[in-house]
Amino acid sequence: MLTEEKLENLILKYDIPYNHNIALARRTTGREWVLPDTLENVKEFEKAEYFYVCFSEQGICIFPALENWNSGEPLVFGWKQITGFEVKKGWFTENDLRLSSGKVRLRLKLVKKMANNSWVRENMIFLDSVNYYRR
Repeated sequence: MLTEEKLENLILKYDIPYNHNIALARRTTGREWVLPDTLENVKEFEKAEYFYVCFSEQGICIFPALENWNSGEPLVFGWKQITGFEVKKGWFTENDLRLSSGKVRLRLKLVKKMANNSWVRENMIFLDSVNYYRR
């Protein structure tokens, strides 16, 4: 079960500077998910259905949420590496995130609300207000 404690564990494990800058994402149904063969953590990403997405002024880190909402090793993208980035606002519970960088193309749904996890909604409001740190 996803709890605020799981978010705190992620922050502590990877020493993430936290300022409501982490969103929860899930795979899209008609997914666009292309990863290069050279990454060691491709298996973790292929197994995961949910992800923690950390936005900062330096770039984006995407952590797969594995069993019991524990996080796996991240994919890290600096803003200079990112060749395509778009967040399309959805009507109700999700926004559409599209990101590309070299051979990597990702399409995820950013979750706006989740029962018993007010941090999900609070973080999405903050990230929207700072345009996901994208300049």
